[in-house]
Amino acid sequence: MKKALGLILTLLFLPLCIFAESSSLDAYIESVSGGVKGFGLGLFPLGTTFGFERYIDLVPGENKAEFQIELNFAFNNRTLSDDYDYLTGRPRWVLSHDELKDYHFFGDEGWNEGGERSLSYFNPRSEIDIYLDQGFWDNPLNPYGSLLNVKVGYNARFAMALEEVTFSLPDHGGLTSPIFVHSDGTIREPFDESLPAYPWLNGSRNTFTDYLYMVIALNMDRDTPTDAEAEEGLGVDLLLEAGPKWLFNNISENGVESDYFLARLYAEQKMEIFSIEQENGWTWMNLYIGHSNTLQYVFGPVVPENKLPLDRLRGTLQDRIWIHFTGPQFMAGDCYTNIEFNLYNTLAFGSVANEIDRRTRAVELQSSFSARLQLRLFGFIRFEYQVGYDFIRGIWPSEPSWWQNSALQFYVSL
Repeated sequence: MKKALGLILTLLFLPLCIFAESSSLDAYIESVSGGVKGFGLGLFPLGTTFGFERYIDLVPGENKAEFQIELNFAFNNRTLSDDYDYLTGRPRWVLSHDELKDYHFFGDEGWNEGGERSLSYFNPRSEIDIYLDQGFWDNPLNPYGSLLNVKVGYNARFAMALEEVTFSLPDHGGLTSPIFVHSDGTIREPFDESLPAYPWLNGSRNTFTDYLYMVIALNMDRDTPTDAEAEEGLGVDLLLEAGPKWLFNNISENGVESDYFLARLYAEQKMEIFSIEQENGWTWMNLYIGHSNTLQYVFGPVVPENKLPLDRLRGTLQDRIWIHFTGPQFMAGDCYTNIEFNLYNTLAFGSVANEIDRRTRAVELQSSFSARLQLRLFGFIRFEYQVGYDFIRGIWPSEPSWWQNSALQFYVSL
């Protein structure tokens, strides 16, 4: 496995070495607060992304192609899902109360030695994405853009499922016992066996997955110098993505960790309602309305954690309508506020991903409304507040509910 990983890393960084002289570095820090409990004294970044890009003349007479390598990592907690039988993949919602007794779910009484435990675990992970994007012909609404773009890329991801970091504290952070191991380090049940519904928790729980992808995009939208201008036009994207088991997805002792194919079609339309400019050309205020549809389906016997669709139903059809209002630019061109209102309707359908016998099929509808307020300052600080109302909750017997969150982001571009 070490030799295989070494070969992969060599191939990934070879293009960077070739284009090293003229590469430009983009570095973004998503957050510098809210670390995972005792990890990094609560100040360790939750996520960081580094990008290396270069524009090259690939096709004579066309716009330059974009070559990019992007690396990112994240450190946070995740929760074991208690909604799917870990041996068969059968969803909890399809079983009667009596049938539940014959299945195995994380969190149920007696699911491992010692009964119920904390379902939270530490999940450090990293990812690398390499792509080449070539444009063809001229966008009628943007003379500097391309009408059609073809993008091909490769993505690799490494993730670990570890005990919560608070176990290293003297009082174990109030936690009674680990999830995955005994006090002597041996693996607990059921993590000492194969977990078909949760392949990323098999064996060592260190998972490596990768996939190839291609995006064909039709662009007939207006380019804007900054995000402060109103948007207008339409676009259509077709994504084809493949993560078969023979693409290094079975090189670990954990078995096959990915074997899937994904197809997604996305279309959006945006129309400017009004736009008022200041005397210096900055935005005073503007408003545009947008609409989009997304159709997606996931095939294959093993879908990795980061590619699982909504409630694991393989098909998704989503409709979105939004209104975007931008306030005045002030002090600098990248200082302004915007407010966005969104209405989502999502239909999920098909069989259940990672269910062994693929017996379960369902259709569900989810509908929600959300509003987002964003303040941008000087190109490196963003404050964002979101509030929403989920009024149709889909397949789960849950009442409609309100939710809210906020984030303070710092990012740097060099």
